[in-house]
Amino acid sequence: MFIIYVFGCATVFVAYLMAACDLYLFTFLYFVTFAFAVPRKVVSPLTFFYIYYGLWFVVAPWFAERYQGGVMDAVQYDLAFALAYVTFGVGVVAMIVGERWAKKSVKTSQGIGYVIGVRDFLILLSFFYFLSTVLVVLIVLNSGGFGVWISNPGDAFLNRAGSGHFVILSHFSSMLLALFTGWYASSKGKRTPIALFLIWLVITSPVHGSKFQIVLLIVLSVLPWIRYIPFFSKGSMVLGFSFIFVLFLGLYFRNMSWIDIESIVPYTLNYFTALENLAVSLRDFDSAFMTTFFLPFNKFLTPFGLSDASLYYDMNHYLTDIYFPSAWEIRATEQWPVETDLYLNFYFFGGLPVIAFYLGFIGYLYGLACRKNSVGAWFAAVVMILFMISHLRGSLINHTDFYMYPFIFLMYIGFSKFNFKVKRDYL
Repeated sequence: MFIIYVFGCATVFVAYLMAACDLYLFTFLYFVTFAFAVPRKVVSPLTFFYIYYGLWFVVAPWFAERYQGGVMDAVQYDLAFALAYVTFGVGVVAMIVGERWAKKSVKTSQGIGYVIGVRDFLILLSFFYFLSTVLVVLIVLNSGGFGVWISNPGDAFLNRAGSGHFVILSHFSSMLLALFTGWYASSKGKRTPIALFLIWLVITSPVHGSKFQIVLLIVLSVLPWIRYIPFFSKGSMVLGFSFIFVLFLGLYFRNMSWIDIESIVPYTLNYFTALENLAVSLRDFDSAFMTTFFLPFNKFLTPFGLSDASLYYDMNHYLTDIYFPSAWEIRATEQWPVETDLYLNFYFFGGLPVIAFYLGFIGYLYGLACRKNSVGAWFAAVVMILFMISHLRGSLINHTDFYMYPFIFLMYIGFSKFNFKVKRDYL
Protein backbone atom coordinates (compact mmCIF):
# COMPACT_ATOMS: atom_id res chain seq x y z
CA MET A 1 0.00 0.00 0.00
CA PHE A 2 2.89 2.35 0.76
CA ILE A 3 4.39 1.70 -2.69
CA ILE A 4 1.03 2.45 -4.33
CA TYR A 5 0.81 5.68 -2.34
CA VAL A 6 4.29 6.82 -3.39
CA PHE A 7 3.44 6.03 -7.02
CA GLY A 8 0.16 7.96 -6.66
CA CYS A 9 1.90 11.02 -5.17
CA ALA A 10 4.46 11.06 -7.98
CA THR A 11 1.66 10.77 -10.52
CA VAL A 12 -0.49 13.60 -9.14
CA PHE A 13 2.38 16.06 -8.88
CA VAL A 14 3.69 15.30 -12.35
CA ALA A 15 0.12 15.78 -13.57
CA TYR A 16 -0.13 19.02 -11.56
CA LEU A 17 3.03 20.39 -13.19
CA MET A 18 1.47 19.51 -16.55
CA ALA A 19 -1.88 21.13 -15.49
CA ALA A 20 -3.51 17.70 -15.83
CA CYS A 21 -4.28 16.72 -12.23
CA ASP A 22 -8.04 16.48 -12.45
CA LEU A 23 -11.11 14.57 -11.37
CA TYR A 24 -10.36 11.68 -13.74
CA LEU A 25 -6.95 11.06 -12.18
CA PHE A 26 -8.16 11.45 -8.60
CA THR A 27 -11.07 9.06 -9.22
CA PHE A 28 -8.75 6.49 -10.78
CA LEU A 29 -6.29 6.64 -7.86
CA TYR A 30 -9.17 6.55 -5.36
CA PHE A 31 -10.46 3.25 -6.75
CA VAL A 32 -6.96 1.79 -7.13
CA THR A 33 -6.33 2.53 -3.46
CA PHE A 34 -9.69 1.03 -2.51
CA ALA A 35 -8.97 -2.14 -4.52
CA PHE A 36 -5.69 -2.73 -2.67
CA ALA A 37 -7.00 -1.76 0.79
CA VAL A 38 -10.62 -2.90 1.02
CA PRO A 39 -12.08 -2.56 4.55
CA ARG A 40 -12.91 -5.91 6.11
CA LYS A 41 -15.76 -4.61 8.23
CA VAL A 42 -18.35 -1.96 7.50
CA VAL A 43 -17.75 -0.26 10.87
CA SER A 44 -14.09 0.62 10.56
CA PRO A 45 -11.98 3.76 10.11
CA LEU A 46 -11.18 2.87 6.50
CA THR A 47 -14.86 2.54 5.60
CA PHE A 48 -15.79 6.00 6.81
CA PHE A 49 -12.59 7.47 5.39
CA TYR A 50 -13.51 6.11 1.95
CA ILE A 51 -17.07 7.37 2.36
CA TYR A 52 -15.85 10.89 3.11
CA TYR A 53 -13.44 11.17 0.19
CA GLY A 54 -15.84 9.30 -2.08
CA LEU A 55 -18.75 11.66 -1.41
CA TRP A 56 -16.89 14.96 -1.17
CA PHE A 57 -14.18 14.45 -3.79
CA VAL A 58 -15.59 11.88 -6.25
CA VAL A 59 -19.40 11.67 -6.32
CA ALA A 60 -20.10 15.39 -5.79
CA PRO A 61 -17.54 16.62 -8.37
CA TRP A 62 -18.94 14.19 -10.92
CA PHE A 63 -22.64 14.88 -10.41
CA ALA A 64 -23.29 18.03 -8.35
CA GLU A 65 -24.56 21.02 -10.29
CA ARG A 66 -22.05 23.36 -8.65
CA TYR A 67 -19.15 21.58 -10.36
CA GLN A 68 -20.57 21.59 -13.87
CA GLY A 69 -19.95 24.02 -16.73
CA GLY A 70 -16.16 23.90 -16.73
CA VAL A 71 -15.78 25.11 -13.13
CA MET A 72 -13.02 22.59 -12.42
CA ASP A 73 -10.92 23.77 -15.36
CA ALA A 74 -9.56 26.55 -13.11
CA VAL A 75 -5.90 26.02 -12.22
CA GLN A 76 -6.53 25.90 -8.46
CA TYR A 77 -8.46 22.65 -8.88
CA ASP A 78 -5.32 20.92 -10.17
CA LEU A 79 -3.57 21.70 -6.89
CA ALA A 80 -6.71 20.89 -4.88
CA PHE A 81 -6.91 17.36 -6.30
CA ALA A 82 -3.18 16.83 -5.78
CA LEU A 83 -3.29 17.88 -2.12
CA ALA A 84 -6.48 15.89 -1.53
CA TYR A 85 -4.83 12.73 -2.82
CA VAL A 86 -1.73 13.29 -0.65
CA THR A 87 -3.90 13.53 2.48
CA PHE A 88 -6.13 10.64 1.37
CA GLY A 89 -3.17 8.33 0.81
CA VAL A 90 -1.50 9.30 4.10
CA GLY A 91 -4.75 8.52 5.91
CA VAL A 92 -5.18 5.07 4.37
CA VAL A 93 -1.59 4.05 5.15
CA ALA A 94 -1.70 5.49 8.70
CA MET A 95 -4.95 3.76 9.63
CA ILE A 96 -3.78 0.40 8.30
CA VAL A 97 -0.52 0.71 10.26
CA GLY A 98 -2.34 1.77 13.44
CA GLU A 99 -4.86 -1.05 13.29
CA ARG A 100 -2.20 -3.71 12.61
CA TRP A 101 -0.02 -2.40 15.40
CA ALA A 102 -2.88 -2.73 17.88
CA LYS A 103 -3.76 -6.23 16.75
CA LYS A 104 -0.15 -7.33 17.11
CA SER A 105 0.61 -5.63 20.43
CA VAL A 106 -2.67 -6.13 22.35
CA LYS A 107 -3.77 -9.49 23.69
CA THR A 108 -7.22 -10.74 22.79
CA SER A 109 -9.70 -10.37 25.65
CA GLN A 110 -13.40 -11.02 25.98
CA GLY A 111 -13.84 -8.96 29.15
CA ILE A 112 -15.78 -10.25 32.16
CA GLY A 113 -19.09 -10.40 30.33
CA TYR A 114 -22.48 -8.88 30.96
CA VAL A 115 -23.06 -8.46 34.70
CA ILE A 116 -25.60 -5.63 34.96
CA GLY A 117 -28.97 -6.92 36.09
CA VAL A 118 -32.19 -6.31 34.20
CA ARG A 119 -33.58 -4.12 36.99
CA ASP A 120 -30.47 -1.93 37.00
CA PHE A 121 -30.58 -1.63 33.23
CA LEU A 122 -34.22 -0.55 33.26
CA ILE A 123 -33.44 2.07 35.93
CA LEU A 124 -30.58 3.41 33.80
CA LEU A 125 -32.74 3.51 30.67
CA SER A 126 -35.59 5.24 32.47
CA PHE A 127 -33.24 7.82 33.95
CA PHE A 128 -31.57 8.65 30.64
CA TYR A 129 -34.87 8.77 28.75
CA PHE A 130 -36.11 11.26 31.32
CA LEU A 131 -32.89 13.29 31.37
CA SER A 132 -32.48 13.34 27.59
CA THR A 133 -36.09 14.43 27.05
CA VAL A 134 -35.85 17.16 29.70
CA LEU A 135 -32.68 18.50 28.06
CA VAL A 136 -34.34 18.56 24.64
CA VAL A 137 -37.25 20.53 26.12
CA LEU A 138 -34.83 22.95 27.80
CA ILE A 139 -33.03 23.54 24.50
CA VAL A 140 -36.36 24.34 22.84
CA LEU A 141 -37.55 26.65 25.63
CA ASN A 142 -34.25 28.54 25.68
CA SER A 143 -34.13 29.07 21.92
CA GLY A 144 -37.51 30.48 21.00
CA GLY A 145 -40.03 27.97 22.31
CA PHE A 146 -42.10 25.23 20.70
CA GLY A 147 -43.82 27.61 18.25
CA VAL A 148 -40.51 28.64 16.66
CA TRP A 149 -39.27 25.06 16.42
CA ILE A 150 -42.51 23.79 14.90
CA SER A 151 -42.77 26.57 12.31
CA ASN A 152 -39.11 26.60 11.22
CA PRO A 153 -36.90 23.95 12.88
CA GLY A 154 -33.93 24.70 10.60
CA ASP A 155 -33.78 28.35 11.61
CA ALA A 156 -34.42 27.48 15.26
CA PHE A 157 -31.52 25.02 15.21
CA LEU A 158 -29.15 27.68 13.87
CA ASN A 159 -30.26 30.18 16.52
CA ARG A 160 -29.78 28.16 19.70
CA ALA A 161 -27.61 30.81 21.34
CA GLY A 162 -27.94 30.66 25.11
CA SER A 163 -28.68 26.94 25.23
CA GLY A 164 -25.14 25.70 24.60
CA HIS A 165 -24.70 24.07 28.01
CA PHE A 166 -27.97 22.18 27.52
CA VAL A 167 -26.81 21.07 24.06
CA ILE A 168 -23.58 19.61 25.46
CA LEU A 169 -25.41 17.79 28.25
CA SER A 170 -27.97 16.57 25.72
CA HIS A 171 -25.18 15.09 23.59
CA PHE A 172 -23.74 13.22 26.56
CA SER A 173 -27.11 12.02 27.81
CA SER A 174 -28.45 10.88 24.43
CA MET A 175 -25.21 9.04 23.63
CA LEU A 176 -25.47 7.14 26.91
CA LEU A 177 -29.14 6.44 26.24
CA ALA A 178 -28.29 5.02 22.80
CA LEU A 179 -25.44 2.91 24.18
CA PHE A 180 -27.47 1.47 27.08
CA THR A 181 -30.43 0.76 24.81
CA GLY A 182 -28.33 -1.26 22.41
CA TRP A 183 -26.46 -2.99 25.21
CA TYR A 184 -29.68 -4.01 26.97
CA ALA A 185 -31.45 -5.07 23.77
CA SER A 186 -28.52 -7.16 22.58
CA SER A 187 -28.08 -8.92 25.92
CA LYS A 188 -31.77 -9.85 26.11
CA GLY A 189 -32.28 -10.56 22.41
CA LYS A 190 -35.12 -8.02 22.12
CA ARG A 191 -36.03 -5.62 19.33
CA THR A 192 -38.53 -3.49 21.24
CA PRO A 193 -35.96 -1.30 23.08
CA ILE A 194 -34.35 -0.38 19.75
CA ALA A 195 -37.72 0.43 18.17
CA LEU A 196 -38.68 2.65 21.12
CA PHE A 197 -35.37 4.47 20.98
CA LEU A 198 -35.68 5.10 17.23
CA ILE A 199 -39.20 6.50 17.74
CA TRP A 200 -37.85 8.83 20.44
CA LEU A 201 -35.00 9.85 18.13
CA VAL A 202 -37.34 10.65 15.22
CA ILE A 203 -39.52 12.82 17.47
CA THR A 204 -36.54 14.73 18.89
CA SER A 205 -34.44 14.75 15.69
CA PRO A 206 -35.13 18.42 14.75
CA VAL A 207 -33.57 19.48 18.06
CA HIS A 208 -30.56 17.20 17.61
CA GLY A 209 -30.45 18.80 14.16
CA SER A 210 -26.96 17.70 13.21
CA LYS A 211 -26.99 14.80 10.78
CA PHE A 212 -23.75 13.65 12.37
CA GLN A 213 -25.34 13.50 15.83
CA ILE A 214 -28.33 11.50 14.58
CA VAL A 215 -26.11 9.01 12.74
CA LEU A 216 -23.93 8.69 15.85
CA LEU A 217 -26.93 7.88 18.05
CA ILE A 218 -28.25 5.29 15.59
CA VAL A 219 -24.84 3.63 15.33
CA LEU A 220 -24.42 3.48 19.12
CA SER A 221 -27.89 1.95 19.55
CA VAL A 222 -27.12 -0.92 17.14
CA LEU A 223 -23.40 -1.16 17.87
CA PRO A 224 -23.54 -4.65 19.44
CA TRP A 225 -24.79 -6.11 16.14
CA ILE A 226 -22.92 -4.07 13.56
CA ARG A 227 -19.38 -4.30 14.98
CA TYR A 228 -18.45 -7.28 12.85
CA ILE A 229 -20.65 -6.90 9.77
CA PRO A 230 -18.53 -7.64 6.67
CA PHE A 231 -18.02 -4.74 4.30
CA PHE A 232 -19.68 -6.62 1.45
CA SER A 233 -22.91 -7.89 3.00
CA LYS A 234 -26.64 -7.31 3.25
CA GLY A 235 -26.14 -5.71 6.65
CA SER A 236 -23.75 -3.12 5.23
CA MET A 237 -26.32 -2.21 2.57
CA VAL A 238 -29.01 -1.73 5.24
CA LEU A 239 -26.65 0.47 7.25
CA GLY A 240 -25.68 2.48 4.18
CA PHE A 241 -29.27 3.17 3.15
CA SER A 242 -30.04 4.18 6.75
CA PHE A 243 -27.28 6.80 6.64
CA ILE A 244 -28.56 8.12 3.30
CA PHE A 245 -32.04 8.41 4.76
CA VAL A 246 -30.70 10.36 7.75
CA LEU A 247 -28.81 12.69 5.40
CA PHE A 248 -31.96 13.48 3.41
CA LEU A 249 -34.05 13.76 6.58
CA GLY A 250 -31.59 16.19 8.16
CA LEU A 251 -31.46 18.38 5.05
CA TYR A 252 -35.24 18.33 4.79
CA PHE A 253 -35.75 19.52 8.38
CA ARG A 254 -33.13 22.25 7.90
CA ASN A 255 -34.90 23.52 4.76
CA MET A 256 -38.49 22.31 5.05
CA SER A 257 -39.88 25.82 4.49
CA TRP A 258 -38.95 25.68 0.78
CA ILE A 259 -37.52 22.29 -0.22
CA ASP A 260 -39.51 19.60 -2.08
CA ILE A 261 -38.94 16.13 -3.50
CA GLU A 262 -37.76 17.40 -6.88
CA SER A 263 -35.16 19.77 -5.47
CA ILE A 264 -33.81 17.73 -2.55
CA VAL A 265 -31.52 15.47 -4.64
CA PRO A 266 -29.63 18.25 -6.50
CA TYR A 267 -29.57 20.29 -3.29
CA THR A 268 -28.09 17.33 -1.42
CA LEU A 269 -25.28 16.91 -3.96
CA ASN A 270 -24.52 20.63 -3.79
CA TYR A 271 -24.11 20.18 -0.02
CA PHE A 272 -20.69 18.54 -0.58
CA THR A 273 -18.57 21.67 -1.04
CA ALA A 274 -15.18 20.54 0.32
CA LEU A 275 -13.44 20.48 -3.06
CA GLU A 276 -14.72 23.91 -4.08
CA ASN A 277 -13.84 25.46 -0.73
CA LEU A 278 -10.36 23.92 -0.87
CA ALA A 279 -9.82 25.31 -4.36
CA VAL A 280 -11.01 28.77 -3.31
CA SER A 281 -8.70 28.83 -0.28
CA LEU A 282 -5.74 27.78 -2.46
CA ARG A 283 -6.58 30.57 -4.88
CA ASP A 284 -6.92 33.33 -2.29
CA PHE A 285 -4.36 32.42 0.40
CA ASP A 286 -0.68 31.66 0.49
CA SER A 287 0.47 28.66 2.49
CA ALA A 288 1.24 29.77 6.03
CA PHE A 289 2.09 28.74 9.58
CA MET A 290 -0.45 28.72 12.43
CA THR A 291 -2.96 31.08 10.83
CA THR A 292 -6.07 29.51 12.39
CA PHE A 293 -4.75 26.59 14.45
CA PHE A 294 -5.28 28.18 17.87
CA LEU A 295 -8.75 29.62 17.20
CA PRO A 296 -10.54 26.74 19.03
CA PHE A 297 -8.82 27.82 22.24
CA ASN A 298 -10.90 31.01 22.16
CA LYS A 299 -13.70 28.84 23.51
CA PHE A 300 -11.97 28.81 26.89
CA LEU A 301 -12.67 32.54 27.18
CA THR A 302 -16.44 32.03 27.12
CA PRO A 303 -17.00 30.81 30.71
CA PHE A 304 -15.08 33.82 32.02
CA GLY A 305 -17.14 36.37 30.12
CA LEU A 306 -14.20 37.32 27.91
CA SER A 307 -15.76 36.13 24.66
CA ASP A 308 -17.52 38.32 22.13
CA ALA A 309 -19.24 37.93 18.78
CA SER A 310 -16.09 38.81 16.84
CA LEU A 311 -14.14 35.79 18.13
CA TYR A 312 -13.88 32.72 15.92
CA TYR A 313 -13.78 29.23 17.39
CA ASP A 314 -12.27 27.44 14.41
CA MET A 315 -11.08 27.80 10.83
CA ASN A 316 -14.58 27.32 9.43
CA HIS A 317 -15.89 30.30 11.43
CA TYR A 318 -13.04 32.49 10.18
CA LEU A 319 -13.44 31.55 6.50
CA THR A 320 -17.23 31.62 6.58
CA ASP A 321 -17.13 35.20 7.80
CA ILE A 322 -14.83 36.07 4.89
CA TYR A 323 -16.70 34.29 2.10
CA PHE A 324 -20.26 34.02 3.45
CA PRO A 325 -20.77 36.97 5.84
CA SER A 326 -24.57 36.76 5.63
CA ALA A 327 -24.43 33.13 6.78
CA TRP A 328 -22.04 34.00 9.60
CA GLU A 329 -24.45 36.67 10.84
CA ILE A 330 -26.81 33.85 11.89
CA ARG A 331 -23.84 31.67 12.90
CA ALA A 332 -24.32 29.21 10.05
CA THR A 333 -20.98 27.89 8.79
CA GLU A 334 -19.53 26.44 5.62
CA GLN A 335 -17.04 23.62 6.02
CA TRP A 336 -13.48 23.75 4.67
CA PRO A 337 -11.59 20.44 4.42
CA VAL A 338 -8.63 19.45 6.53
CA GLU A 339 -6.36 20.13 3.55
CA THR A 340 -7.10 23.84 4.01
CA ASP A 341 -6.24 23.52 7.70
CA LEU A 342 -2.87 21.97 6.82
CA TYR A 343 -2.30 24.62 4.14
CA LEU A 344 -2.99 27.58 6.45
CA ASN A 345 -1.20 26.23 9.51
CA PHE A 346 1.62 23.89 8.44
CA TYR A 347 2.45 24.96 4.88
CA PHE A 348 0.45 21.78 4.11
CA PHE A 349 3.33 19.27 3.96
CA GLY A 350 4.49 20.07 7.49
CA GLY A 351 1.11 18.92 8.77
CA LEU A 352 1.19 15.48 7.17
CA PRO A 353 2.89 13.86 10.21
CA VAL A 354 0.23 15.44 12.43
CA ILE A 355 -2.70 14.06 10.47
CA ALA A 356 -0.90 10.73 10.03
CA PHE A 357 -0.58 10.46 13.83
CA TYR A 358 -4.24 11.41 14.34
CA LEU A 359 -5.59 8.92 11.79
CA GLY A 360 -3.10 6.26 12.88
CA PHE A 361 -4.35 6.64 16.45
CA ILE A 362 -7.94 6.10 15.30
CA GLY A 363 -6.80 2.97 13.47
CA TYR A 364 -5.01 1.81 16.62
CA LEU A 365 -8.10 2.46 18.75
CA TYR A 366 -10.23 0.43 16.35
CA GLY A 367 -7.74 -2.45 16.45
CA LEU A 368 -7.76 -2.18 20.24
CA ALA A 369 -11.55 -2.49 20.30
CA CYS A 370 -11.41 -5.58 18.07
CA ARG A 371 -8.89 -7.22 20.41
CA LYS A 372 -10.34 -6.21 23.78
CA ASN A 373 -14.00 -6.42 22.73
CA SER A 374 -15.08 -4.22 25.64
CA VAL A 375 -18.03 -1.85 25.67
CA GLY A 376 -15.73 1.04 26.58
CA ALA A 377 -13.23 0.34 23.79
CA TRP A 378 -15.96 -0.04 21.18
CA PHE A 379 -17.69 3.15 22.32
CA ALA A 380 -14.43 5.11 22.12
CA ALA A 381 -13.47 3.65 18.74
CA VAL A 382 -16.85 4.22 17.08
CA VAL A 383 -17.26 7.77 18.41
CA MET A 384 -13.72 8.67 17.31
CA ILE A 385 -14.32 7.14 13.87
CA LEU A 386 -17.45 9.20 13.35
CA PHE A 387 -15.89 12.34 14.80
CA MET A 388 -13.12 11.84 12.26
CA ILE A 389 -15.55 13.06 9.57
CA SER A 390 -16.02 16.40 11.31
CA HIS A 391 -12.24 16.82 11.51
CA LEU A 392 -11.75 15.90 7.86
CA ARG A 393 -14.35 18.56 7.04
CA GLY A 394 -12.61 21.17 9.15
CA SER A 395 -9.88 21.75 11.69
CA LEU A 396 -7.68 19.09 13.23
CA ILE A 397 -8.71 20.66 16.54
CA ASN A 398 -12.37 21.54 17.12
CA HIS A 399 -13.57 23.39 20.20
CA THR A 400 -15.94 20.46 20.85
CA ASP A 401 -12.87 18.25 21.39
CA PHE A 402 -12.24 19.95 24.72
CA TYR A 403 -15.29 18.28 26.27
CA MET A 404 -15.79 15.30 23.95
CA TYR A 405 -12.31 13.78 24.34
CA PRO A 406 -12.48 13.67 28.17
CA PHE A 407 -15.98 12.16 27.91
CA ILE A 408 -14.76 9.49 25.47
CA PHE A 409 -11.78 8.70 27.72
CA LEU A 410 -14.01 8.34 30.79
CA MET A 411 -16.34 6.02 28.90
CA TYR A 412 -13.38 3.93 27.75
CA ILE A 413 -12.11 3.55 31.31
CA GLY A 414 -15.51 3.17 32.95
CA PHE A 415 -16.75 0.37 30.69
CA SER A 416 -13.47 -1.38 29.94
CA LYS A 417 -14.45 -4.45 31.94
CA PHE A 418 -17.77 -5.12 30.21
CA ASN A 419 -18.48 -6.69 26.86
CA PHE A 420 -21.53 -7.09 24.64
CA LYS A 421 -23.32 -10.44 24.61
CA VAL A 422 -25.43 -10.67 21.47
CA LYS A 423 -28.11 -13.36 21.67
CA ARG A 424 -29.29 -12.83 18.13
CA ASP A 425 -27.86 -11.14 15.08
CA TYR A 426 -30.69 -9.11 13.55
CA LEU A 427 -28.60 -8.04 10.57
